[in-house]
Amino acid sequence: MQLPFLHTELKLSSSGIMYMLLLMGLLAMAGCIITQRIEIFSFIVLSPVALLILLYAIEKPLFSFILFSVTTGYFSAIYRYASIEGLSVLLDCSLAFCLTTIIINVIANRESFLWKNGFNILTLTQIVWVCYCFFILLTPQAKMENLIGNRSVFITLPLTYFISGILLCSKKKLRMTLFLIALFAITAFIKVYWQKTHGFDYAERAWLIQGAWHTHLLRSGIRYFSFFTDAGNFGSCMGMLTIVFAIIAATARRKRAIIFYGAIAIVACICMMLSGTRGAMVVPLGGLVLFLLLSKSVKIITISAVIGTLIFCFFYFTDMGNGNPFIRRMRTAFRPTEDASFNVRLGNQKRFAYYLKDKPFGVGVGGTIVDTEELMKLNEEFIPTDSYYVGIWVEGGIVGLCLYITLQVLILLRCCYILMFKIKNKQLMLILSALLCGVFGIWLNGYVGRGMGFQPSSFLIAVFLSFVLNGPYIDRQLKPEEKIL
Repeated sequence: MQLPFLHTELKLSSSGIMYMLLLMGLLAMAGCIITQRIEIFSFIVLSPVALLILLYAIEKPLFSFILFSVTTGYFSAIYRYASIEGLSVLLDCSLAFCLTTIIINVIANRESFLWKNGFNILTLTQIVWVCYCFFILLTPQAKMENLIGNRSVFITLPLTYFISGILLCSKKKLRMTLFLIALFAITAFIKVYWQKTHGFDYAERAWLIQGAWHTHLLRSGIRYFSFFTDAGNFGSCMGMLTIVFAIIAATARRKRAIIFYGAIAIVACICMMLSGTRGAMVVPLGGLVLFLLLSKSVKIITISAVIGTLIFCFFYFTDMGNGNPFIRRMRTAFRPTEDASFNVRLGNQKRFAYYLKDKPFGVGVGGTIVDTEELMKLNEEFIPTDSYYVGIWVEGGIVGLCLYITLQVLILLRCCYILMFKIKNKQLMLILSALLCGVFGIWLNGYVGRGMGFQPSSFLIAVFLSFVLNGPYIDRQLKPEEKIL
């Protein structure tokens, strides 16, 4: 005889499980409110949203890449307000998650990727640079512990270049990227406007008090930095977006695109001025010069040359607007011999040359030069590099600096060749030219600033160059006169 209860099956439908979890969540939230555990309450509320986002990102690797880009763009703000040491691992985790979603989709045969697009001159030159960085770890001055602290050079950048190459390869993705970067510029403007009108908040004041005040709170005016690492990084990044969106607005065919991206260019230019970063002026001006060479249009060359000449004459030959501290500070960039800060940097470079004369391979990645012979006559022993290329010179020596610039020239020449001879769609060529001009401008800024080595500028460089190098593939998807914007 068989007992009937032995054959009884308990079946829970998916909707039943969902309602049960919902009930448990509501009870937990009620308990948190009663006990005033706001942190746990927030975690319970946000967990389902975070889970849905992660599940969608696994389905769509491009979305996981967007999550990585958002983390990169706002990481400085996250770090400043969290005040947690070692938080840079968050960037590594978001990049690893992006790579994992790609691998999952490959294994599940959900989506195919253009792997060969990931092996372009950008990734290949980075591999060469990584090999050189590993080589100089063998020099007596190099320290092995600096390898972990500078893992972005060895891991993050190569992976970012590779993933950008295989994902950013269509007109739709190009339009979406430009729109998202425009939104990023708007948020940067909102933050810097708040800083100017309402002052700095508690976290920003704490950061200034720790030592940044002497480079940001000047007699000539306050240098604002939005949610970036510092005003120098903020100004150079906004200078890059100024020239990019100004060119895009000038070449767009749809009225809405002209108005929108023109407004973004103005917003980015205002941000650049509010940063008080004089070296940022070279970014849009240098980008404009390259655009003249790439456009091959007499009309564009004439208009751009006139605009560039007027800007130069305004800053160099006149004193108009000197009542404004931001214009007055920017004007000193056109008169470097009268700028005390610039002359100090030249003096520092002479001292670097003295210390590096017997170190052709530098002091290693992450290394510094200590003023053991007291040539600097400063309170601290450490000699600041002040600019990205000087930092390359110190860490990699004159050999490393020459190699790095050579690799950049190769990338630039390859991109120019693609734009001038491989792209048939005229508007695509102009948009990609705008991206390359932005990169070229911030590369020039590397002599006087360090913005190109910080996030999000470093990430934007990867994105812009990846689109340019994927230009021929995108062009084959378009008709010669097809509109993009």
